[in-house]
Amino acid sequence: MNQSTNAPPNSTVELMYGWREQPQDRGTLDIIWSCFLVIFISIWTVLHINLPKPDEGYWSILIRKTRWCILSIYAPEFVTLLAASQRASAKASVIEMHEIGVKGWTLTHGFFADSGGFILNPPDGPAFPVNSRALHYLVKNRYVEAPELTKDEIVDKSKADIFAKCVAVIQGSYLVIQCIARPIQHLKTSTLELFTVAFVVSSAVTFWMWIHKPLDAQSPIHIKSTVPMSTIILKADAVPKSPLWDTPMDFVEQPGWSLWRRRRFFTYFGGLEVRPLQRIPNDYVPPPPTLRLAYPLYGLAVFYAAIHVCAWNFDFPTRAELIIWRAASVTLLADLFIWGLVECLSIKPGFDYTITILGIWEKKCSKDSTWRHYAVDMPATISAILYFVARTVLIGETIASLRLMPATVFICVEWSNFLPHF
Repeated sequence: MNQSTNAPPNSTVELMYGWREQPQDRGTLDIIWSCFLVIFISIWTVLHINLPKPDEGYWSILIRKTRWCILSIYAPEFVTLLAASQRASAKASVIEMHEIGVKGWTLTHGFFADSGGFILNPPDGPAFPVNSRALHYLVKNRYVEAPELTKDEIVDKSKADIFAKCVAVIQGSYLVIQCIARPIQHLKTSTLELFTVAFVVSSAVTFWMWIHKPLDAQSPIHIKSTVPMSTIILKADAVPKSPLWDTPMDFVEQPGWSLWRRRRFFTYFGGLEVRPLQRIPNDYVPPPPTLRLAYPLYGLAVFYAAIHVCAWNFDFPTRAELIIWRAASVTLLADLFIWGLVECLSIKPGFDYTITILGIWEKKCSKDSTWRHYAVDMPATISAILYFVARTVLIGETIASLRLMPATVFICVEWSNFLPHF
């Protein structure tokens, strides 16, 4: 068994062990299995992707979901941002639909619509999905009837697994409680457990934001319209773009994401080559409408990054790895603290600078000015690069540090010590 005594300055020197078989307490494989199980089940139950396009193949759907799984691990706070924005859009649709007399419309309906759950079949063109804003416009102007679909019928289309969700909640909660209890009993925690706790915290908020969204729904509802799209566009005094940006309902839908959209390179990425679009992309959602929502999400992102800094005095296999972890965790925290705040302020009226999120989504300035194009966007792009580098380093070091861990990492928490003794 490999042993080492590497430790950061001003800390108690403790024996370090290499790979350890399962003893009476716990082994390396126990730590890996428990953490990976929590991450896998959390992603499986939390990630709610939108409906696929008609006749889309199994492998195409699997590849897209895999991309989002990777993004969930690399940037869980961004997935939380999307979930919160989708919830805000669904909540706004409930208010709008109730105002025009559609009292049976719920958050589940709003999520289902924004996921591509309703397909409009016009008499003069191909069918295409309509989101909650477009559907509200069509119902309000009596171009179509409000869908007679109950919440229970939408839930029936969902593949939500109650057992898996319960397991995710129990496993995640147990891991968080254990990581709190270990330092109380002077036991060390592995970096993998700390990494998983940070992931669980962000995923828990995402889970709550998406709790009313159907999971992996596959079958949309088709809505037939007897009014030609050309007539609808004409009466709206809208000038359709050629080629279409997304769908013939751009004049209603685009205000939702006309400020923030994918960079040109990603516009047709992921099976979005055909116009009108045959599915609504998972990231096609308005940003947080107010700072009241943006600031809590910003706080969550900073808190998520700060959890990694808690490993500041952890025992790593080498001194160099400790320094690397410190540098990467501080970089991640500073990145989210500074640019997260800038991105919050970007939703305020009067913020007229080009800015990007993770180098993929951008908001362009309205004025043709070199300063406004690059003053914020260039540092934001650099911050995106630093973000991915820091995340990659943290993930890599989380795995690498499993080869040599303190002896007390393998000791289980004595839960009975927390019970009162009489």
